[in-house]
Amino acid sequence: MIGFRQAMPDRLKRYGALILRAKDSPAGHRILSLLTAEEGIIDVFLFGGAKSSLRSSATPFVAAQAFVYSDPVKHYRKLNDLVILESFQGLRESYAKLWSASVMAEIAIKTQGCGGEYQTLLALCLSLLRALDLAAEEEVEIKLLAFLWKSLGIMGLQPDWSRCVVCGKRIQPRKGEPLSSPILYYSPRLDGFACPDCGAEGLGLGAEDIDLLDRLGTAKIQDCGRSARGSRNLDSLRSLLYYLSQKAAEGVLLSLEIDPALTTGQK
Repeated sequence: MIGFRQAMPDRLKRYGALILRAKDSPAGHRILSLLTAEEGIIDVFLFGGAKSSLRSSATPFVAAQAFVYSDPVKHYRKLNDLVILESFQGLRESYAKLWSASVMAEIAIKTQGCGGEYQTLLALCLSLLRALDLAAEEEVEIKLLAFLWKSLGIMGLQPDWSRCVVCGKRIQPRKGEPLSSPILYYSPRLDGFACPDCGAEGLGLGAEDIDLLDRLGTAKIQDCGRSARGSRNLDSLRSLLYYLSQKAAEGVLLSLEIDPALTTGQK
């Protein structure tokens, strides 16, 4: 079961883990970044050649029971064994799905497990991967946006869109205005949402954007594809959530620089 850890002989521990990243060290050994419910992000060495069965199974976006040996003298951990629980094969069939999973992994790592909320983040990551695994191609982006918004909520970084950050007035559509007309603006300078009366600067969001943002926060990720079908344009929400996610990570998220829709012309 994911999130389970048990003490074992000879400094061996068993973790319920999600493999987020695999990279090679200068010496040719593989280093895995694991998200665990108990200790957050941990890096472990994986020894063995290219033909090693353990090395071939320990790939990113695999949920598993990881048997990790800790050496307190040499200050390193190594992966002794892995029992695969979920492999999410559908991710490998779509570049957009694999890219979305990469964004998820980079956020988890760069925010240090959403500021220490390891168990909640692990559950959210697994929810996204399960949803992506079965998603139709046109539903992939909205599921990623739902993950971004929910992860900001875990960190307490969702700006309040219900009231103006300047005057405190409750924000609501004006009678007769189109649903796409901006009813509030996100201002990086103010670090929050402001109503049009307090200065129309920043990124404008209409009533339909706010309605969708609300649903992204409350619906399960697996259901968010259906929530998006009534929205005509995701440009504003995409820009907002990309910005807020990079702000939370305190730096550029490299995976967001390789948005697949930019090269496929889907936007």
